[in-house]
Amino acid sequence: MHWFNEQVHYDTTPLPASIPKVQEVGASSAPLLSASFFIGARCRDYNDDYMQCKTDSAGRGEFDCMKEGRRVTRCAQSVYVY
Repeated sequence: MHWFNEQVHYDTTPLPASIPKVQEVGASSAPLLSASFFIGARCRDYNDDYMQCKTDSAGRGEFDCMKEGRRVTRCAQSVYVY
């Protein structure tokens, strides 16, 4: 029997300078779900680029597609008003 540690782990390794910095959206799932239609409409092109990058990266998309992912986050922030 295996027991899993349920702690949250954060990687504090700084990202390379080539990856732009972006703040997290800062919302829980409920407001994001409420705004998802609007986020999807405005950010579709960025999301499509990110998903294409992940498809082309053959299992390394989380690392190779950080720029595209940051663009998606930045676009979502433009929709979600705090």
